[in-house]
Parts: sequence; C-alpha cells; structure tokens
Amino acid sequence: MSSRTRGACAFQACWMSRSPPRSYMSRYRRRCCRPRLKMLALCLSLLASLMSTPLSQAAERWQRADVLTDSFMEVALKREYLPGSSASLVRWQEPITVWVDSQLGDSSLQRQMSEIQFRHLSTITGHPLSFVSSAMEANLRIAFIPRDHMTREATAYVGKQQAATPGMRKALREGVCLTLFKTGPDHAITSGLILIPADYARQKARLVDCVVEESAQLMGLPNDSDNVFPSVFSDVTVDTWLSPLDYVLLKMLYASELSPGMSATQVRAALPAVIQRLAEQGELSHAIHRVRQGSLREWAGD
Repeated sequence: MSSRTRGACAFQACWMSRSPPRSYMSRYRRRCCRPRLKMLALCLSLLASLMSTPLSQAAERWQRADVLTDSFMEVALKREYLPGSSASLVRWQEPITVWVDSQLGDSSLQRQMSEIQFRHLSTITGHPLSFVSSAMEANLRIAFIPRDHMTREATAYVGKQQAATPGMRKALREGVCLTLFKTGPDHAITSGLILIPADYARQKARLVDCVVEESAQLMGLPNDSDNVFPSVFSDVTVDTWLSPLDYVLLKMLYASELSPGMSATQVRAALPAVIQRLAEQGELSHAIHRVRQGSLREWAGD
C-alpha cells in the first residue's frame, strides 16, 4: 500500500468514528469536540505530508540534468519493440502537413482535438506545421478507423514484409493505437501515420490519450519507458496530458544543438549544453505552466 493510500485511510479512520447516542450529544461535544478537532488537524497534516512530499520530490527530480539526460536517451534513442537497441536521433526537418482522416466516430471532435494537439506541439518545438484537406498534400496522416482495419492500414504503409515482423505483430496485438513513420538517408522523418481505432479506443477510454501520446511520439520521441516519469511515455503515469517533463523533452529534441542522424554518444555529449540553455531561459522552472498553454488539457478545462 502506498503512502498516499495509507494517508487516505488514516484520515477516514479519524473522521468516521461512531457518533454517541443523541441524549449524550451535548455532553459529548463539550468533552470531546476539542480532542477530536486536534486529532482531525493532526490527520489532515499527516495526510498533506504523505501526499505532497513524494510529488514535490518527483517535481524536483525530473528537473535534474542527469534525469533529463537519461529520460531523453530512453524515449529518443531507444525503440519500444526493439529492446536493447540504440538508434539514431530522428525528428522532422521539413514542415509538417497534417491530414485528419476520420473514418469512424465524431469527425468534428476528432479534427478539433487533432488541431489543438498538433498546434500545441508546434508551439513547443518551434517546428512549422499546417493542416491540409487531402492525403496528397499531407506528410502526416492521423486516421480514426475501426479496430479491424488496423492491420490492413499498417501493412499498406510499411509493406507486407515489415508488417510480418515480430515487433510489428506485437504492436498490433498489444497496443491500443499505433504510430508509424519513415525516415530519409539523413534520418529526418519524411512521413508519419497515426492509427487510432476509434471504436476500441473509446471502449478503453483511451481516445484522448491516443491523440496526445501518439502525436508526441511522432515528433521524434518514439519509445515508451517506465523509467521516464512523470510522462505520457510511461505506462505508470496515469495522467492523460503532456507533463512538464514531456514539454522539456520536446524542447530538447528540437534544440539547435541536435540534428537527425546523431548517435547516442553524440546526443549524450550535446545534451549538457542544451539543458543548460533551457534552464537559463526558464523552460525548466516554468514548464509546469507553459505546458498547459494552448493545450488539449486547457481546452478540456482540466
């Protein structure tokens, strides 16, 4: 049982004690009100301590340079379905043109969520992005489709040979939604596809989660890792929205000191200067506020 759970139980035990018979209530109040209030105050103080201390420690922890470095290496240089591998850095170089392909569900809502989320990512990274009305104009497609179309759509994008690999089969079997992308010789992302099974995602209450996480991954942070916390890239994080850590990781990804094709060694060597500059610009200390500005979270009123 976590400290947060213990604190909640302690508070409930203090508050839910049995009331005395009504005929003794007046005397009970005179004799017991002050001790109960003192006990209640103690319980509230203990509960606040139990709940706030781990959170404040976590907030301070993710801002450390070593944690930011390790977190970035996890989500940017590793691949979810290729454990143990280390890849080159990938990100977009050309402007992103997004087509929202709504085949199932509320197309107006899906487009609105997609536009807010991608414009938010564009603001964070500084990378140019626009929306188009057809597949021919787009280099990034976000498709809301029936679940039974997932394999067909993925195969059409990556080809039969790639779709038959163990990693791809596992992704289609275990994942709710899926992000795919292609890169050029310079490791810059040239096209991307986000597949969201609208029926299944709504059934799992993951529709918004899919839009937020998959779009962030397609910017060039493709790996999920429980070592990165708090973050949408971690399964142990219960929050739907981009965290302050995610905000900083996206800033780091599109830093001028980095470029597509850099190896893990090159990236690690360049990150201290990136983190130092972001800290001097207030991006770390103000991330908790800046990540909300223009976000889906702000739009949803959460």
